[in-house]
Amino acid sequence: MSTPHDTRENAFVRFLKRKWPAIVLVVLLIVVAIQNGVGGDQATIYLLWGQLVMPTWALVLIVFAAGGVVGWVFARNRAARKGRR
Repeated sequence: MSTPHDTRENAFVRFLKRKWPAIVLVVLLIVVAIQNGVGGDQATIYLLWGQLVMPTWALVLIVFAAGGVVGWVFARNRAARKGRR
């Protein structure tokens, strides 16, 4: 017999099956950010006529956030296109 606990467990397993690549990427991001934070390295980004110097861990987090925003926009646009069909 199936109980409500089994249903929740199955939902959790389904969640992990769908989201495992994102979970792995977040864990890798955390590892890279921590390793670069401990080293105290600086990243230099050249922008047209100037340069920006920041800790490497901050650059990693900024790139991750920018990728998240781009992914969110693409997913939103895809959902809007599917809704119009």
